[in-house]
Formats: sequence, structure tokens, C-alpha cells
Amino acid sequence: MSQKKPEIAPEWMRVTEAAAILDCDPRTVIAMIRRGELNVRIVQLGLAARIHRGDWQAELERRIAVGVGA
Repeated sequence: MSQKKPEIAPEWMRVTEAAAILDCDPRTVIAMIRRGELNVRIVQLGLAARIHRGDWQAELERRIAVGVGA
């Protein structure tokens, strides 16, 4: 019997995707979230963390409006 991978709703993105957008290491993204520099919801699924896409988009827009480097 083969096991299916759990399906992740499309509104959740991988931390590696966010890191690629910011051109940094995924650990940097996690550290920024922990320090409160990125205001996004994050969930931990086993070893993989996921970021809410809507929060991510709003945060990028906020950073652009304020003039913080993305």
C-alpha cells in the first residue's frame, strides 16, 4: 500500500519560496519572522514550515510602501 503525501492548501507557501524572493537563505526568513521583521502567519508541518501566501503578499506590499528592501 503506497502512502500519499499530505496535500498542502495552495494558500500556504514553502519558506524556500519566500527565501528565493528575498534572495536569502530559508533560515534567514525564519529568523526574520521570529524577530518580528516579517509579519506573517507560519505553520510547522513536520520539518517543513509554511507561510500564508496572503500574509506574505501583504507584507511585501507593506515593505515596498515603507521603503524597506524586499
